[in-house]
Parts: sequence; C-alpha cells; structure tokens
Amino acid sequence: MLNAGGGLLTRRATPVRRRATLLSTRVVARDTWWQEFACPDIAAAARPGQFVMLGVGLDAPGAWLLPRPFSVGWTGPGGEVGILLRTYGEGTRALSRLEAGREALLLGPLGRPFETGGDAVDSGVAGGAERGIECIAGGVGLAPFIFLAAREAAEGRRVRLVYGERDAGAVFDPALISRLTDHEVELYTEDGSAGRRGLVTGGLDPASRARLLGCGPTPLLRALAAFAREHGRDLQVSVEEHMGCGIGTCQGCVVRSADGRWVKACIEGSVFPADELDWGAI
Repeated sequence: MLNAGGGLLTRRATPVRRRATLLSTRVVARDTWWQEFACPDIAAAARPGQFVMLGVGLDAPGAWLLPRPFSVGWTGPGGEVGILLRTYGEGTRALSRLEAGREALLLGPLGRPFETGGDAVDSGVAGGAERGIECIAGGVGLAPFIFLAAREAAEGRRVRLVYGERDAGAVFDPALISRLTDHEVELYTEDGSAGRRGLVTGGLDPASRARLLGCGPTPLLRALAAFAREHGRDLQVSVEEHMGCGIGTCQGCVVRSADGRWVKACIEGSVFPADELDWGAI
C-alpha cells in the first residue's frame, strides 16, 4: 500500500495512552539515562522506528505543559519499554529525575516504523544473496537501532550497528548495548577518545548493497542521503523534529517532501525513505 507521496505505508496499531511505572533508571553516559517502564500494551504493539510521547501529566506538581517524544529503544519479554533519554532542557531534566516506582504517562506507539524487508533478501542481487541491514546512528539516534537489532537477533538475523558520538563521555554503555541487542557496536568518536576517530559516516562502505537505515542529527541524515544517491543505496531515515503533540494536531514537526508538500513527521514519519524528502529544505 502506498501513501500519497508514493512511499510505503505500514499498518500500525492504534496508539494508547497509559500510566506506566518506571521500573529502573540508570546513567549510561554524560547527561544520558536508560529508563525502563512497565507498559505491556505499547511494548506488544511497537515496531523499531516508532516513538512514544512521554510526560508526567498535569496533575504532577510543577509539571511542564507538553510531553516529549522518544524513540522506543527496546521492548522486554515482561512488557517493558526502554527509553534512551538525554537531557537538553527542563522537560528532559525533569524526566531524568524520575525515580523507580514513579508513574509517567506514555502515548504510543506513534509514527511509521523502519521497513527491514523481513528476510532482507534482495532478488536483484546476483545469486539472491542476502542484502543485510546497516544502521548508522548519531547520538541518541542509537535508540531505535537498539530495538531493531534486538528484534533481528531474535529472528536469527544480524545487522551492522555503527554508532557515533562527539567523545567518550557521551557514549552509551557498549556492554549494555551488547546485552540488550546481542550485537556488538562499531563505535566512532569525533575526538578519537573511544572507538575509531572520526565521524560515524566513516563507517559507510561504498561496496555494500545492504539496506541502509539512519537516525540522528539532520547533518548526519543529509550526509547519508548524499551517500545513498551517489552509490544507489536504499536509505530510510528517522528525522529528528520538534514535536508538541505526536498525533498531527500541532503541526510543529513538518518537513518538506521531494514533491514540495509539507508533511508531518509525527504521522507520515518519523521514518521516511530518504528520496521522499527535500534535503535542500531540511
């Protein structure tokens, strides 16, 4: 099934709003927390690339008005939903201060997930060889790929997980990534203080024909789009746009499509085939 812009539409579960208990919270990098909430309804329905709106509700003392969007970073067998939270302002700082046992409000799952092709076999490759999947993550753009790598591993498939940060202090605990995903991460830091020195795009392989997925800051996504055009690669990106509602009402997250339309990242994305977007306007 195609949307109006020609891109693939995925059937999605109807989002639900739930009060969820925070089961655990831990610091995993500078100004960065990994939080797990008990929310079986959302855990059962979510797919990699989808997100939730997370807040404390207006009945909490000193609550801010709007919830914040977070990629679903993982789902556990007991109905847990994992969130990778990095603090940027008062809203995310307040969420980072939540203690285990407290409740928060979750709305989700929202948005369009990544299309991984199931068995990731491309009939156009000579001999029907497996294409595989390469995930390129910048910063907290890692979150949906933790979820994706874990699901692929559960199905007996492997992905290449390439992750970049500015420096070692910002790096999400690699041991925890491995435990959650059953994958090892290829790490890049701009200053070389952990992993390989350089931008995460240094991990791109021009000879690969794998399905390419990207999530992170806009400059990274723009670079991935240019790489994909140059090398004829299939690329999907999850855009990072400010979202006030997550359900298409506030229109604060619009991006320009390749055909000139303004589309809402929260409901028509946040995952897009890269060629659906106008990278000169993003």
